[in-house]
Amino acid sequence: MEDVHALHGQHVWGFVRRLGLSDDEAADITQEALLRLWRACRDGDAPERPLAWTFRTSFRLAMDRHRLRRRWAALLGREPTADREGVAHRDELLAVWSEVDRLPERQRQVLYLRYRADLPFEEIGNVLGVTESRVCQIHTKAIFQLRSRLSEPLPERGIVT
Repeated sequence: MEDVHALHGQHVWGFVRRLGLSDDEAADITQEALLRLWRACRDGDAPERPLAWTFRTSFRLAMDRHRLRRRWAALLGREPTADREGVAHRDELLAVWSEVDRLPERQRQVLYLRYRADLPFEEIGNVLGVTESRVCQIHTKAIFQLRSRLSEPLPERGIVT
């Protein structure tokens, strides 16, 4: 556990940060993931690959944070705040990531890890516990589905303009 923290703690934080969370949120999630790893080791339930386990736990915690944020925004009737890149670019990104959110879970995971965390396919396989070849297959299928969905007219995607 100490090796994961000392050698890879900053990488885990960067991974969570690239998933779209603030510095403080990334720090909280990294700390929580490492705490969960410590508890698992303490309880004699140490994972076989602690680094991959920590990345997977961090990913899940980050996705939980995003879901919570979306639920609060929906409850309060507010849209996420505009980013620095401008409203048009934000709308395009939101449309793409909203379609990603509609994909099956494993496809969503691969796309988030690849494009939000900038991980290579081999590392994604380690995080998800599958082979690199399987990650490539999932990625290809996910991209195909995204392209198909994004080429549909807006009303068919359930978006009213």
